[in-house]
Amino acid sequence: MSKNPFNLKTGGGILKKVVGAVIVLAVLALVIKHPHDAAGMVNTAKDQGDGVIDSVVEFFRGLGHG
Repeated sequence: MSKNPFNLKTGGGILKKVVGAVIVLAVLALVIKHPHDAAGMVNTAKDQGDGVIDSVVEFFRGLGHG
């Protein structure tokens, strides 16, 4: 019997790791060089995420009243 019953692949290729490292470095550079802009981006993403959540909640409430 194997230790991983679902046979999920847990490793990643070198390209995946390099892309991840580049993304992390880019985010760090953005935060360090332009902290005000980075904060604005986070707030914008949060506001849009809240709008999506509200829309999904309204959809399911509408299904309940139908």
